[in-house]
Amino acid sequence: MEAILTYIIFLPVLSAFFLGISGASLGWLRVGAIVSSLAVLVLSAIVLNGFDPSGGMQFVRIVPWIQNYGISYYVGVDALSLVFLLLIVLLLPILYIYIWKEQRKGYWYNMMLLQTGVTGAVLSLDVILFYLFWETMLLPIFIMIGRYGSGRFRYNAMKIVLMTILGSMSMFFSILYLGYSFFEATGSWSFAYNDLSGLQLGEQASIWLAAGFLLAFAIKIPLVGFHTWMAPAYASSPTPSVVILSSIMAKLGIYGIWRFGYGLFEGTLLHYAPTIIFFALMGLIFYAIHAMREQNLRRMFAYSSGSHLSLIALGVVLANHYGWGGALYFVATHALSSAGIFLMIGLLYKRTRSIDMSGLGGIAAVAPKFAFFFAFFSLSIAAIPGTGGFVAELMIIIGAFKHSMWIGFVAALTMVSAILYIFRMLQEVIFGSTGANIQNFEDLSVREILMLLPLLLLLLATGVAPSLFMPLIEPQINSSLIWLMQMRGGF
Repeated sequence: MEAILTYIIFLPVLSAFFLGISGASLGWLRVGAIVSSLAVLVLSAIVLNGFDPSGGMQFVRIVPWIQNYGISYYVGVDALSLVFLLLIVLLLPILYIYIWKEQRKGYWYNMMLLQTGVTGAVLSLDVILFYLFWETMLLPIFIMIGRYGSGRFRYNAMKIVLMTILGSMSMFFSILYLGYSFFEATGSWSFAYNDLSGLQLGEQASIWLAAGFLLAFAIKIPLVGFHTWMAPAYASSPTPSVVILSSIMAKLGIYGIWRFGYGLFEGTLLHYAPTIIFFALMGLIFYAIHAMREQNLRRMFAYSSGSHLSLIALGVVLANHYGWGGALYFVATHALSSAGIFLMIGLLYKRTRSIDMSGLGGIAAVAPKFAFFFAFFSLSIAAIPGTGGFVAELMIIIGAFKHSMWIGFVAALTMVSAILYIFRMLQEVIFGSTGANIQNFEDLSVREILMLLPLLLLLLATGVAPSLFMPLIEPQINSSLIWLMQMRGGF
């Protein structure tokens, strides 16, 4: 069982490698991608079944790699990384169903490489290993946007790469300095997360090193001010890339703040907390205003995603029970909602060759099943009661009010603003007069319904019965908060 995380990480890329060198046909490539993703899903279900919510880091595997510099293959899973792992292994088979008719082999190879990159990043406990996977997941996104995108896709692909590399380099310099500091303190090298978390750094050094990590994570989320790549990249990307960007990669910025911000720089995060809170609150308002003004559906939901990710970042930095519980729950539910809506937008574009609201309208009259799923995922983005987003947003808002009345008030605006732009959009696209592009609109096929149904059912389950899911994450949240209070002198 100790090697199970290794199988989960590397099975997709190994499948792609062997299919590639064997010159597999498109049919076998499809089968190999689906089979490898389902195998990873089964292995992850085994991990979930054997996971103890109160057990801390589990399924740990450490293999020395570059021993002279203390770099090792060090992986493990706790409640935080398990949530991200389950999202990845659930969404990838759904994306393969979406691209089932895709004829370009590069699509399939890049998707398998991407799965290995994002999975390795959330399971890595050696910071050099984390950095390598962090960079690995950028390459297939760059290729998919730069080769299979639309509009100014080459420019937008280069922009997202350059901005991400800027953040990655700043993080890499911080990682190297941490390793050297450990060597200076102990006489041996190590880049293991648990070793570096015990380092005693000077105040100024800690502030600058934390800034290197936080810049990388702020760009990935992105927080307002680091967002200029977001809407253009979402608009130019093929649908699978948009889903990965919104549902997984943006959430890894949240994961990074949680794992490394608190794990390596807990004291220093107090220094940056007011700044992050400011950027998060600004993002809530800034992105929501842009979403209200957009006519392009992808750009509108890109800004919507930015607003909600800002709320998640706020919950993480507030560091109380409601904020942390709501933030981690919202990571999962927002990933499901955004995956659903961007898949629906992709299906809409396939049918109409347009995602501009001005040429759409009246879908409910000609395609009721399509209208139902589109409206459901849109309303789940708006966090209506009965969906998981409502539970998560409510918890974060309560946590914000617990911290400050004014922060809670601004956080609550997220719900109000989302309702405004979502209902405006639904009125134009679903219930408006029949648009010029809707004349021969086809309803959802059986394959498309089966692809979307798991997302819908999970959003309903997380909204109606959160008590089924919260016990998975609450023990770690409680123990982490107790540790945090002790570190801050709260006891």
